[in-house]
Amino acid sequence: MAETTTVTVADVELFKRKALHWANHFAVVCLLDSNAYTEDKYHTKDWVLAVDAADEITSGEKALPVVDVLSNHTMGNAPPFEQLHAFQQKCNTDIFGFFSYDLKNKIEKLSSRHTAKFDFPELYFFKPRYILQFKNGKLTVNRNYPETFELIELIQRLPLKHTVANPLQLRAGTTKEDYRKNVEQIKLQIASGDYYELNYCNEFYGEGVTINPLDVFFRLNEKARAPFSTFFKLHHNYLLCASPERFLKKEGSQIISQPIKGTIRKGVTEAENEQLKQQLKADEKERAENVMIVDLVRNDLARSAKPGTVQVEELFGIYEFAAVNQMISTVTAELEGGDDIAAIKHAFPMGSMTGAPKIEVMKNIDRYENFRRGLFSGSVGYITANGNFDFNVVIRSIIYNATSNYVSVPVGGAITFDSDAESEYREMRLKAEGMLQALNATITEE
Repeated sequence: MAETTTVTVADVELFKRKALHWANHFAVVCLLDSNAYTEDKYHTKDWVLAVDAADEITSGEKALPVVDVLSNHTMGNAPPFEQLHAFQQKCNTDIFGFFSYDLKNKIEKLSSRHTAKFDFPELYFFKPRYILQFKNGKLTVNRNYPETFELIELIQRLPLKHTVANPLQLRAGTTKEDYRKNVEQIKLQIASGDYYELNYCNEFYGEGVTINPLDVFFRLNEKARAPFSTFFKLHHNYLLCASPERFLKKEGSQIISQPIKGTIRKGVTEAENEQLKQQLKADEKERAENVMIVDLVRNDLARSAKPGTVQVEELFGIYEFAAVNQMISTVTAELEGGDDIAAIKHAFPMGSMTGAPKIEVMKNIDRYENFRRGLFSGSVGYITANGNFDFNVVIRSIIYNATSNYVSVPVGGAITFDSDAESEYREMRLKAEGMLQALNATITEE
């Protein structure tokens, strides 16, 4: 394994843009960008770019054969999290990858009835050939002299090419009227005691669409400045993500989950914004949504935690982002020990994107939604050699298949008994606004 070299770069932001242009020539790319967000007390990595798969593991319908690292044969139907654990032990270095929402079908007795529009597998992780990281303005590259400086020079020589974002017209997968009917039906099920809260999503999509994923990501990232932004390329599939939400982090023996439930727009002035933040914090419906998911997360973490260590560190915290304000709670626990990756399995999919109780609402999500979530409401992140990890929630995202020219903007929100269908629809459109602007897209009127 190559040593690392740390250097100073004159123009950090320009270098980052050029580095992603360079990386995009490879088949596999993962960029994780915190955008210098200062309110995350559990922040670890500023900016990390993982490029080219020296080794990889896939699982699911789109998976390649997986080789057992111990006996060198195809693993076949081995459980995906066991595969991942073996791969992580074998690599003994940082690995990067994602969990698709459809991985739920391997964790529980569930299914997905809709056709997948993307070729992302259910689980994918890779050992990068190149890792470039910025921390406190310093660039670290996993290469020795002189290769580090040759690589930096190559990146710095690259010209930046920009494309004009032609206007796009996207369609709503569910009409506004059908959306409202579904919300009312969900509320009836809640009133009947079938479940307490369901995360209901809609997809805005375009067919036969050509976009430049790099330029779209740059526009999205500049607007959102989100702490869990991600550019992930797997061959011809792209995830362009401006997520504000952490799914699960492990640091030493501690695990941390920070579910988001509660959204309100940003104010034009500081005084208006402060008023809106207080309005969000006092909103009984938003608080009810949040506390239901906090209870679910507490139960999820308890499955891996030492007895008595699950704590709600912060309840109903209000956090400001570039475009919206969010209500975020923080739940922590101490791990019991053993397989660290099992803690991810026990908490996946994240409760903020399902509802409660989790299994029952996932069955109904597939009933009400008319698209396959796939990587949306899954998770992207990294696992270190010593078993620490950090994963986001894949929301506020654009997903693009450059072969079929299909672009997807999925968004949604939690439905409870007190939900108003019109208000929920407006909130969903508010969440979609940043992605639509990055695409220069409008929605065909339903």
